[in-house]
Amino acid sequence: MKVSFTTITVRDLEKSVKFYTEIIKLKEIRRFSPQKGINIVFLEDEENGRIELIEYEQKKVKEASDWDSKVSIGFSVDSIEDCIKMLEENDIKIIRGPIHTPDGQKFLFISDPNDVEIELIQGFSL
Repeated sequence: MKVSFTTITVRDLEKSVKFYTEIIKLKEIRRFSPQKGINIVFLEDEENGRIELIEYEQKKVKEASDWDSKVSIGFSVDSIEDCIKMLEENDIKIIRGPIHTPDGQKFLFISDPNDVEIELIQGFSL
């Protein structure tokens, strides 16, 4: 088996698509509505890693306290310094970091429009 995609239930589909395409640099590859009131967008990175954003129009979450994310998604980047500059230019707040590890990795954390934790990491390897 292999992971096909990760699903994120979103508050505002268009705001989330904008974040993942403009900030994270994923490409929208599919958009559809399987039934009334449900909207889905698939996004993909340059190596076919995929994220599904799903919006339930009738099930809007209003309070941040009702929306505790239990997910963190990591994205490899070439330069954490370039990411910091891009985040500042787009008024995206860094919630933790940058953190430098003894083995040379650099990473920081931001939140998407749904309070999903996003880790941007330079020098990642398993």
